[in-house]
Amino acid sequence: MNLDETDALMNSTLQMCTFRMANRLFGVNILDVKEVNENTNVTPIYHAPSDICGYINIRGQILLVVNLRETFGFDQRHKAEAGHGKVVVFKPSVDEPFGIMVDEVCDVVSVEHSRIVDRRAGESNASDAVRELRRAKDGIVMGVCPLDKELLLVLNARHILGKQAVKSLDSK
Repeated sequence: MNLDETDALMNSTLQMCTFRMANRLFGVNILDVKEVNENTNVTPIYHAPSDICGYINIRGQILLVVNLRETFGFDQRHKAEAGHGKVVVFKPSVDEPFGIMVDEVCDVVSVEHSRIVDRRAGESNASDAVRELRRAKDGIVMGVCPLDKELLLVLNARHILGKQAVKSLDSK
């Protein structure tokens, strides 16, 4: 990427599909979102890692549902609520067919790319190897964007399933 392309990217505006989990505001690029389904019943997958909710069937297509509450270490929902809720479904261009369980779907918010702060940018004291390990491990969160009344955690949908696969391999 040359300097002109970098400047164009930093001056661009992103449309973010926002949602809440554990009273925190998250967002993903709207171009990665296929649809949002409310009142979705999730079929559990027995013996699956705890960060996998199960499968859903949307118009004959079977999709994996990821539990980001577990990934981020948030309190888990009550068992009666865990298999039923709102799911943000991602486009096939992002990864295998999948979605994420969320507490509440919010608005589409426009943010300037330059306002997204990489939360790892201050790691200059860490060695290159340590920084790269943290980036590989924490690739889901792209950064934080200050909004008028709160912070928006910007997620990279393309790293969500990869993170789940690494986590399940580590647990074996």
